[in-house]
Amino acid sequence: VKSVLEWAINYFKNKNIPQPRLSAELLLSSALNLNRINLYLNYNRILNQQELGIYKKYILKRLEHVPIQYILKEAYFRKIKLYVERGVLIPRPETELIVEMAFQLLKGNLDRGKINILEIGTGSGAIAVSIAYEIGNELKISDSSWQIIATENNTDVLEIAEKNAKSILDSSKFENIKFIECDLVPEKDSDFFKQYKKKINLIISNPPYISEEDYGNLPREVKEYEPKSALLAGKTGLEVYEKILSKIKSYLSPDLCYILFEIDSKVSIPLKEMSEDIISPKAIIVEKDHNQRDRILIIET
Repeated sequence: VKSVLEWAINYFKNKNIPQPRLSAELLLSSALNLNRINLYLNYNRILNQQELGIYKKYILKRLEHVPIQYILKEAYFRKIKLYVERGVLIPRPETELIVEMAFQLLKGNLDRGKINILEIGTGSGAIAVSIAYEIGNELKISDSSWQIIATENNTDVLEIAEKNAKSILDSSKFENIKFIECDLVPEKDSDFFKQYKKKINLIISNPPYISEEDYGNLPREVKEYEPKSALLAGKTGLEVYEKILSKIKSYLSPDLCYILFEIDSKVSIPLKEMSEDIISPKAIIVEKDHNQRDRILIIET
């Protein structure tokens, strides 16, 4: 293990592969069916031909800058492990903050009755499934006290989100998530609209927010492998936010509703102004991530 790992790290370094040590460790851990800690506890283990073959296949894919998550078909997000494949956006560590903010906002408003949460553009299901997985412990409420609706406009991606929910959640929590295929939110002539008009308490979205200019500067493994439609918003980066804000007004509960957007620091000021124009909210707050960059826009309606 030691010699193979050291060789792979140096090989990745020489080929300018990002995070060479992490890449080598994660791929070898998977090939040997070990976690990273046990990898070092098995330093003297001799790899058999099958294990070497799997590791070689992984290395060749990584040399093409295929993201590790797509090679292993898994991604970690907060407390859950998700299935991902090419065509599904890889969940980022920064996005975990939006789940944390959601729990903080809801903790002070548990006396308002059943909580209805709408996630727009669920992708792998990372946010919706993570909230469902943790909500009981975080808010100390029963499964009858909450409902999550997750939308997605891509049929194949929506199937993956449902697959993740079914494999991660127990049956009672799984039944509390509705997955809906639509463009952002269901239209006003839908049964969903009739059921949830003015009844949504929390709207969460990590929409495409990268401008055309910034998209051209993304790393190769993002541009070549991750879905462009989940990243590129348009010329300014504000296009999808504007569509969402225009479509959700009829869903907002007059008693309690927050909107949480993941953002890039470049759009925080213009998005705040746009939100004020379209929604006329009570308050807007911007939360920074661990790198002190604007990351979450919180709108209280």
